Amino acid sequence: MMAVFCGVAALAGHLWPVYLDFKGGKGVATAAGIVFALNWMAGLAALAAWLVVFLPFRYVSLASVSAAVVLPLVQFVTRESLWRERHWPVTVFCTFAAFLVVYRHRDNLRRLMKGEEKKFHFRREGSA
Repeated sequence: MMAVFCGVAALAGHLWPVYLDFKGGKGVATAAGIVFALNWMAGLAALAAWLVVFLPFRYVSLASVSAAVVLPLVQFVTRESLWRERHWPVTVFCTFAAFLVVYRHRDNLRRLMKGEEKKFHFRREGSA
């Protein structure tokens, strides 16, 4: 339970940092690190989902939202008894973190639907 509480605090600190007028990031990398510490199987599944979407389409935002959607589903599947004292806080955290990541990407999703979202491009050495 304490690990989940610390994870929530870390995620909140990333999303709403006091020193940046409560304007932070989207929480994907922070949530991923926390999830790997809490349930490495769910973390690997979310990473796999991220790669499966990112590699062919090159949209980081779409890959991040896909990983967020997969995360609570895999958490449910990988725990034999979801509501045992040891597992329910992790399940709640994964669901809450997934919701926050999707919510923080709402502008990216709007741009995707309009066809205005930028794709990620790998740079070659020596190119500008």
